[in-house]
Amino acid sequence: MSLRELEEALPALLGIRSAGRRLIDWEFIRRETGVVLPSDFVALAEAYPPFTVDDFLGLHIPSAGEEQYFVRGLQEGLRNLSELRDAGMSHGHAPYPEPGGLLPWGDSAEGDVFYWRTAGAEAESWTVLVAGHNDDWCEYDGSLTSYLAAKVRGTGPPDGLPPDFPSPTPVVEVG
Repeated sequence: MSLRELEEALPALLGIRSAGRRLIDWEFIRRETGVVLPSDFVALAEAYPPFTVDDFLGLHIPSAGEEQYFVRGLQEGLRNLSELRDAGMSHGHAPYPEPGGLLPWGDSAEGDVFYWRTAGAEAESWTVLVAGHNDDWCEYDGSLTSYLAAKVRGTGPPDGLPPDFPSPTPVVEVG
């Protein structure tokens, strides 16, 4: 799924699009995390600042010059997942860099966490896993932008999120 397809599904996103390409130090992020992120996420991050949808779903997007905060957020999310696993509450899911481990990319106002499942050698093959605050763990066989577009269009599979999310006309805000 391309960024353009997400923008078509979520036209409110265009209201916060950066005038030019956001220059993010992807090499720093790769060095610090050991991972090359999926191209659809890179395209999204180079076009948009961190944002929320309907004051509910927030995306973890790096900001130019502040990549260290993005990396810290990823590391904190991995520690949280590791603690869940150690407590027997991750349904067998492990944090990245373990094989097929999860890497967080977003969260919700209700405590849901959105991950990439890093199965496969190429980031382009990663899928989305939603860890619901009600202990729902639901996988979407597609990319982050594909998941968001399907969610907005109402065509995605059930994922444990509130049935009224997103609204019929989702609001996108810098956040």
